[in-house]
Amino acid sequence: MLSDAERRTASQLEADLLSDAAFARSIHPSMSGLQTLSCPVLVGVGNDGAPAAVEWAAAEAAAMGSMLRLVHVVRYPVTPDLFGVVPGDPAAHLHQAAAEILDAAAARARRTSPALEVSACLLPGPASHVLRRESTHARLLVLGAPGPSWTGIRRLVQGSVPSRLTASAHCPVAVIHDGAPADHHDGRPPPVVVGVDGTDRSEAAVAFAFRAARRRHVGVTAVHAWTADHPADLEGMCAPAPTSEACARALTEAVVAPWRALYPDVPVQTEVVPCDPASALILGSPGAALVVVGSRMRGRALGAALPSISRTLLAGAAGPIAIVPRGALAPHRNTPRSR
Repeated sequence: MLSDAERRTASQLEADLLSDAAFARSIHPSMSGLQTLSCPVLVGVGNDGAPAAVEWAAAEAAAMGSMLRLVHVVRYPVTPDLFGVVPGDPAAHLHQAAAEILDAAAARARRTSPALEVSACLLPGPASHVLRRESTHARLLVLGAPGPSWTGIRRLVQGSVPSRLTASAHCPVAVIHDGAPADHHDGRPPPVVVGVDGTDRSEAAVAFAFRAARRRHVGVTAVHAWTADHPADLEGMCAPAPTSEACARALTEAVVAPWRALYPDVPVQTEVVPCDPASALILGSPGAALVVVGSRMRGRALGAALPSISRTLLAGAAGPIAIVPRGALAPHRNTPRSR
């Protein structure tokens, strides 16, 4: 019998081998039966049922060839009595209400993707801690964004969960806003937009973006934000704005070139925008199928420690957002660096 550590290692190896289900199935048709062995797409289901997040995650899991795992986290109250502290009577009611929320979410997921394997689990504890732990064995964590009707204590408590998890989860995190999907512009499906800065942090985001675009049969728009150089010394020496812009364009093209070669069927467009990175991505978000940005992993960081670009995107972007921590993606067997 395998130990827990050996089982986790085996699970991770399966996820690495099957990180691209389409590739696995192309090796041999019988490999399609192994798709459910890969790590699942995990959904944090809140008290509102997270309908948009559940539907988006179900479609994504089906496209990935993964299972869907729905998790609802509940904190049971305790009430003091004359003999000490004991679980309060509302616990049974909370458990029943939570089970109904999960059942409704599972039914919604199955309606979205009837062939999808769906599991649901009710877990106790603080939501951010529990979901962070569960993300260890997930391919993707999907959360609902705080709604416009969230005010006061609800926004303070529940609204902080996405910020905490995008800073500390062990896998990419997608945050889904309620609302209609992106419009098709000029008759074309909306692209996947990804922020590019030339660092290894954005490399994971670019990898995620190209895979997401290929699954959707859409293109990738790589966005690089730049600002004109400021004088570097007292004599006012700095590069002219056209030179800075040309360097930014060259950097962006260099970053996407190997991925363009690896995914020749994915159309690629590059944009160099003269503003800060968060604003550039927010401007592109209304017409995007998904906005992807990289982020450093920060352990048990609080929302306040979340990199400002990711935090600003959570507050201002329209449509789905994916935040990909550096090192969170299993290496693809055909990534440019592995060639």
